[in-house]
Amino acid sequence: MEYGTGIYKRSDYIAIKMPVFSFEKIKNADTSLGPEMKSTGEVLGVSKNFSDAIVKAFIASGINIPKSGNVLITVRDKDKEEVLPLARKLYNKGFNIYATKGTATFLKNNGMDVTIVEKIWEGAESIPNLLQLGKINFIINTPTRGKEANRDGFKIRRLAAESKIPCFTSLDTANALYDAIEDTKTEEELDVVDITEV
Repeated sequence: MEYGTGIYKRSDYIAIKMPVFSFEKIKNADTSLGPEMKSTGEVLGVSKNFSDAIVKAFIASGINIPKSGNVLITVRDKDKEEVLPLARKLYNKGFNIYATKGTATFLKNNGMDVTIVEKIWEGAESIPNLLQLGKINFIINTPTRGKEANRDGFKIRRLAAESKIPCFTSLDTANALYDAIEDTKTEEELDVVDITEV
């Protein structure tokens, strides 16, 4: 944020702290984040550039960074405009976009070829079936009215956690994932930083 203390020299390194969650172990907990603390730990990605630091943080937190594949996007109405640039970048990168009816219609109206998926238990191409068959690499889902266990969004997030499929409920974090996807380095190509020398 460019606020210095005036006490210690500015570092050449960028450090990104990322929380680690164990939602698959906490039954019936919603994976969307609010003011309550749900993380069970944290990791640190350190590098001289933002891209490498974010890649390191995602890898350390156990999130696989897909370079291609399928993404499920289902967002509330007020987030549709905000998710559009990210959806377009993923689409242009070659990702197959799956979306629930409202989100799919919005994305199609903005020039993307999108596969409409059925909500919970509405057919063979329903979200639970796609998740259980491993056809979705990650999910972007913003919660609507509350965190009620009987709502579709809650069920989608729980299924994702139980299937170990990354589910992003914050568009900022989903955009950070795209930054990591854009980085072409493999885990082996990332530099090792001695944190005692930072």
